Amino acid sequence: MASTSLVIVGGGLMGLSAAWHVRRAGRHVDVVVLERGQVGAAASGASAAGVRVMGRDPAERALALASLARWPELARELEAETGYRRGGGLRVALDDEAWRQVPAWVAEQRGDGVPVEVVDAAAARRLAPGIAPSCLGGVLGAIDGQAEAMATVGAFATAARRLGARVAEGVGARALVVERDRVVAVARTDGGGQPCDVAIVAAGAWSAALLAPLGVRLPLETRALQMLLTEPAPPTLEPVVSAFERKLSLKQLADGAYLIGGGWPADIPDQPANRWTLRDDSVRASLEVARDVHPPTGRSALARGWAGLEAFTPDDLPVLGPVPGVEGLVVAAGFSGHGFALAPVVGDVLARLVRGDDARADLWRGLRVDRFAVTAAEAGR
Repeated sequence: MASTSLVIVGGGLMGLSAAWHVRRAGRHVDVVVLERGQVGAAASGASAAGVRVMGRDPAERALALASLARWPELARELEAETGYRRGGGLRVALDDEAWRQVPAWVAEQRGDGVPVEVVDAAAARRLAPGIAPSCLGGVLGAIDGQAEAMATVGAFATAARRLGARVAEGVGARALVVERDRVVAVARTDGGGQPCDVAIVAAGAWSAALLAPLGVRLPLETRALQMLLTEPAPPTLEPVVSAFERKLSLKQLADGAYLIGGGWPADIPDQPANRWTLRDDSVRASLEVARDVHPPTGRSALARGWAGLEAFTPDDLPVLGPVPGVEGLVVAAGFSGHGFALAPVVGDVLARLVRGDDARADLWRGLRVDRFAVTAAEAGR
């Protein structure tokens, strides 16, 4: 059987998951992953590592449900720990207006098969001891959970390498080489060229710049999202806690430290170099919300903070699939700060596209590249 050569641009979760899935299929595909920095040094490693389906857009619910079904066995499949645990997700209502939203919010998700349920104030306090006294109840997503970002990235990288994928760190993509409307190589930043039959662009915030010279214009906006980590406290919080109309994602890690996110912005002084700086106002506001929703968080001192550069689309949904007008070119980008949990099935979809197998389009038909992009074909390239 003739072999196929695949180059994956980007050594984050999506690229590494694709590499592992391709090699695991046992087909004759030579896989090279080009990572401009170190594996996990960009958005994937900086993620809050939430594994959820509750609260997602309808266009990605099927993809999220399929991915969440994979997480309980993922560490076994990868033969490496991801730090995953299914402690549920709890979104609380702290005032009458938020509580009135709950029935319709739950019914709309249940219509797509998302297993969420309304819980009263007493149940919310049993699930999350220490929740704010004003809590009127909330919504429980029992199949939601969390993992560890760097552990998961490392698990995918190790598993892909074990199966024969080559992961080149410190080597990025300078350009995509296209001849007769077909991708034939990736020009490397070290001056070399990497011939290929198929290329997957999974380069996060750097994806749009790589595609633009081909006439493929994706409307990706780069934002830096802040994460905060406290000193450890006695472990009491199992679910991931959020709140209606508040910017919060609160987890308690295995060592008792609180991990606080919610989409608070950091600054980006140098995007090409993947540099970010925390904003004092974001740090203060994030801590204040966390302490209002779950007062025990305020008893733990802040240990450190960081940010990850994320690519956002206008509709906050990822761009996935083949690029019309360029044969052999596939994109997975624009995950808009909530792609971590989707990695198992996104990698499987990408691998199926590479192999020419059934790509499970029913899971991602609303995420296709051409929904708002100007493609190479439309640009007359």
